[in-house]
Amino acid sequence: MRKLSALILGAVLALLSAAALKAQTLKFGEESFSLSSKDADAQKIENDFVLPGQTETNWTQKVVISRFPSANDVNVFANNLCLTINNQRPGTGASVTKVGADCYVAYSTASALGGQLNMVHRILVDPQGGVRMYVFVQRPSASKSASDQATISRDDSIHALARLSPLIRLAQ
Repeated sequence: MRKLSALILGAVLALLSAAALKAQTLKFGEESFSLSSKDADAQKIENDFVLPGQTETNWTQKVVISRFPSANDVNVFANNLCLTINNQRPGTGASVTKVGADCYVAYSTASALGGQLNMVHRILVDPQGGVRMYVFVQRPSASKSASDQATISRDDSIHALARLSPLIRLAQ
């Protein structure tokens, strides 16, 4: 019986450590995103994930995970982000929505490619300390007409962001 319990405990620990490994691919909604190669930012720890076949400069959807180790309050962080967005991009209508312990900021703004750039941020406590932010960004493709491009609603983006685990470790 003790041997079986030890095996079960070992299996649980293996699953937990596997979930905490550095993510190279990320499931978001129905799509799989891959870690893009991007230069490190000394101010924050950030990983960008793009759809297969897309690059850091040529993408239509992106998931960004950032850690802010020196931030200490999710609500203050979300409110400051919202204030910054609304000051830098008047008319976006960014607002903070609190769901449980997490905060969400969603807005749309004009894209340089034409059409709308849609962004949803999930801000949560990082298990390693500080604040973690997941961002889903969708922008129009320059090679397709706006009517030929599917958009993901804010609610669907929020639900998909809520399913991302806070245990994802970022590549540094």
